[in-house]
Amino acid sequence: MIGDEAWITSALAALVSTASLSGKEAAVQEIVKRLMVEAGADDVRVVPVDAAKLEQRYGFKTPTPTEGMFAVVGSWGDPASGPFVVLNGHVDTVPATAGWAIDPYEPRITDGWMNGLGSADMKAGVVGAIAAVARARAAGTLRGYVEIQSVPDEEDGGGTGTLACVDELLDKGRIPDFAIVCEPTKVEIATAQVGSRAMHFSFGGVQSHANMKHAGVSAVEAAIDLANRLGKWAEMPHRQVHPLLGPASVNIGLMRGGIGATSVAPDCEMEVCFTYHPVDEPLVIQEIDAIIADWRKRQHPAIIMQYHELHNVHPFSTDPELGPIRALARALGRQQVDPRGFPAGSDGRLISRLLKCPTVIFGPGDVNRIHKIDEAVEIAEVVAHAGTLERFLSSSIELDENGR
Repeated sequence: MIGDEAWITSALAALVSTASLSGKEAAVQEIVKRLMVEAGADDVRVVPVDAAKLEQRYGFKTPTPTEGMFAVVGSWGDPASGPFVVLNGHVDTVPATAGWAIDPYEPRITDGWMNGLGSADMKAGVVGAIAAVARARAAGTLRGYVEIQSVPDEEDGGGTGTLACVDELLDKGRIPDFAIVCEPTKVEIATAQVGSRAMHFSFGGVQSHANMKHAGVSAVEAAIDLANRLGKWAEMPHRQVHPLLGPASVNIGLMRGGIGATSVAPDCEMEVCFTYHPVDEPLVIQEIDAIIADWRKRQHPAIIMQYHELHNVHPFSTDPELGPIRALARALGRQQVDPRGFPAGSDGRLISRLLKCPTVIFGPGDVNRIHKIDEAVEIAEVVAHAGTLERFLSSSIELDENGR
């Protein structure tokens, strides 16, 4: 039966066995199209990625080549009826690193767990969403209007496919009442997500022999000094602790430069990631810029430093007491919402910020088992995810006074 455990297992295996690195998702998207048709979609359409338009409208630029890139959107129900629910998931994966015990593109099930690249992050979430709508449609219980967005380039570009779908909805003036991003949360409802700002710094100094250090200026030591100063950002007294998220932090993820112990380093590069909360967002850029400006004043005039932003994945937070979130909790078998935080980035930020749509993250899989060797997802969790979404989409979703 379409949407049952056997179908879920087969569909997930088909997606996992198809390579879909960021920018190379076309083959897996064709499988998604077929699955949506099997699931009884009223319409399955392609949303092309127009990189020039996304940069012009939103200042967004992906490092991934976008020629031929597209999202797949399946829809079920009457667009004139309500509520309008979006289920979102990406099908691209990070590259497989060395050390896998099995071929990352040959999914295997061991003790109820399916191994494979992208199994948890997040092809399982896409399959669970399609299975849920298929079951609700087959049972005749589907309420309102549902769109499933299967998007490319989340891992490398940080939202390219979702932004294309958001742009299409804005052009059509169609704003969802509720959105669920099916990233791995172990089938728990996450209503808040951290922000992440990554930066690359390059330093130039003056080389000399180490025994005549006074004749040189070390780029490495200048970088270390800045790293120490930036690290204090997370310790500023006005930093607040979010009840659902881990503490703000600064990670020096890369530092390399110089020639060796007997030379004053003429160059250095450094990459830094700042993890921040929704309350920090208005301040994070100006505070970091102020630290850098103060550091510059204290450096030897010969030190040259340039930097640029690698990404800024914004945080978001949704009120867990909103009607659709309470309805999702009931579908999960809970009498009240037990909200969680999501400790990584997701495309939920684009839906929440640009569509101003209540958004949560809710999917199968463990975020602690992704982006590493032998990634796996428990099939029972994918089935539970599909079942919860089926009940949610079949329920009477209470909207709030503002229509949400």
